[in-house]
Amino acid sequence: MNRIWGLGLACCLALLSACGGSGSAAPPVQAGPGPVQLSASYDPILLQVTLTWVPPAGTFDGFNLEGRIGTGLFSQINTTLIPSSVTRGTLTFSTPPPELQPLDFRMFVVRNGLEGAASNVAAIQLPLDAPTALSAGFVPADGGVLVTWGTPSQLADHYVLERALCDPSGNPTGPWTSLLLGNPMASQYVDTDVSEVQGYLYRVTAWRGDLASAVAGPTSRVAIPPLAPTAFAAQALPAAVNLTWINHSQTATQIQITRSPAPPGGSGILATLPASATSYQDTQVPMGFYTYGINVSDGQNTTTGPTVLGVPANAAGSPLLSISPLAGASAQVNTAALSPSGLWALGTTTPFTVFPAAWGTWTTWAPTNVLFANPGSFLALDGQSLPHALYLTSTATSIDLTHAWSDGLAWHTEIALAMTASGSTPPAFCLDKAGTPQVLMDTGTGGIIPGLTYTHKVSGAWVLEPLAAAGTSDTYNGNPRLFLDAADTPHVLVPTWTNTREYSRNADGTWAYQPLPDTRPWGGGYAFEDAVWADANTAWSFYQVMDPNNPLHDVVYAVQKVNGTWQTPVLLASFAHNGFPQGSVALSPDGTRAVVVFATTTDLRLYTQTPQGWIETLLPVTNLSYPWFKAAFDSANHLHILVKPSVYTTDLMDLHE
Repeated sequence: MNRIWGLGLACCLALLSACGGSGSAAPPVQAGPGPVQLSASYDPILLQVTLTWVPPAGTFDGFNLEGRIGTGLFSQINTTLIPSSVTRGTLTFSTPPPELQPLDFRMFVVRNGLEGAASNVAAIQLPLDAPTALSAGFVPADGGVLVTWGTPSQLADHYVLERALCDPSGNPTGPWTSLLLGNPMASQYVDTDVSEVQGYLYRVTAWRGDLASAVAGPTSRVAIPPLAPTAFAAQALPAAVNLTWINHSQTATQIQITRSPAPPGGSGILATLPASATSYQDTQVPMGFYTYGINVSDGQNTTTGPTVLGVPANAAGSPLLSISPLAGASAQVNTAALSPSGLWALGTTTPFTVFPAAWGTWTTWAPTNVLFANPGSFLALDGQSLPHALYLTSTATSIDLTHAWSDGLAWHTEIALAMTASGSTPPAFCLDKAGTPQVLMDTGTGGIIPGLTYTHKVSGAWVLEPLAAAGTSDTYNGNPRLFLDAADTPHVLVPTWTNTREYSRNADGTWAYQPLPDTRPWGGGYAFEDAVWADANTAWSFYQVMDPNNPLHDVVYAVQKVNGTWQTPVLLASFAHNGFPQGSVALSPDGTRAVVVFATTTDLRLYTQTPQGWIETLLPVTNLSYPWFKAAFDSANHLHILVKPSVYTTDLMDLHE
């Protein structure tokens, strides 16, 4: 039996191609006849050369083997003598050898350390590199079989992909036929001309002209599951979403519709329909954004089809809002003010900055000694669309309530109040119709209501008016807010531990309050609370607290003041607690529309009061992640809502009528 000798040279290619001058055309000393009938073959898959030879008669010590790639000189391959009893050997390349090059081998008999005559030259023509990593599988999203392969050849000028039908065992049942590649050098192909009742095999070959590589493949059998529907679409209807699709499967026995988020207590599966169904209407859908899915099954295999975003239509009478992208001056914009003409000015508290606007003439205002500013209300625009800012600054001897404003050319400042210590809440401020600041400031300590002071200018001088007489110990929580009605009369909303109070200024400069009914705070505080005043007898307050019927949910209430009397709170919405409670309210200049915007876990909601009651509107903003937003009306009574959907992006958008 012939013995096989494995040369085991991991760097065969390097040995054959390096230092070609170190070899020789023939040895100088001969020691008898060499082996005869040397032959060589190459396996491109294993990157392996197989050599066989017939040794000469007589005794000798062994063999030496030489090889070369191309037309260079021969180099010896073996480092130790090949035993004389061996008649076959293998060489394995660690990397593919160069394509379409000649590969030559010859052998010598060795006796007493001397080489005999060279054998015949065994020649191999190296092939094109074959495609690699061939795979095929059905991809529902592509609607067909995705075939992919590697293209290592540097010389191939096109590839040929072939397909054959096969039986359940993977045996071909028909001829191999070529598939038309859109790109001759493609490395993938989607075969959509498939049938659910057939199995398919695929193979691929690299070509250069009429010279082919070894065939890669065939793949294992590819079975076709039920074909997924296409053209999956959602149509918004009042409190409903209508779904439609086009069927393609001939083997499906049922269709399943899913929805996420799922209905309360549901699994996400809305309906199981017959395979012939082409539509489904999801009714009684709560306001929100939903992802609908469609699956088809033949009882054994299930194919997941496309998804579509669906949302019920807004109610009749909802504001019709357009969206305009807005260039933000900073990723951390958290303050904005709307001009009478409907243009936004922007600011940020950290670092404190009022940004210039493309439509304005003021420059950046960024003082360095700012101690604190109220993120919700440190920036306002007057009737000439010029910016005003209010904040606390610190010096070596005092904490100063500072008012800064721009006349369009330069910024100016004034000290409204110098204090030895500030209160526990940030100052709130509004501009009256003359552009003069009106300020609510805590000048006391410990969060007591007598420490809340209304600060405003009288005959050019700043005047302080306490909301309550000194000596009382009423406390508040949260952030008291200041509002001006259409007559510039100030009103203050003060949350306490037991209710919310409205403090209003009388004509003689005194203050009186009345509690709002049933406004008990949640855990001693409100998630958010805000309000608007039309006049002394007409106002709206909004607040968010824990849902008393579901501790995992929050609720938003509206409390209206009608003819001077606060009414019972109206529940606007209940939704899962989202961890970033925030709201923004606004009143149209004509006093006819009060609105509130708040965030749920998945969307932004707008509620607008109409003679028919509160109308819920889903704002067209998705991908919320700790959003920031502000609602305001321009002088033409058009609603604007500035939205920054995510704290992680700089996107700003103006939703407006």
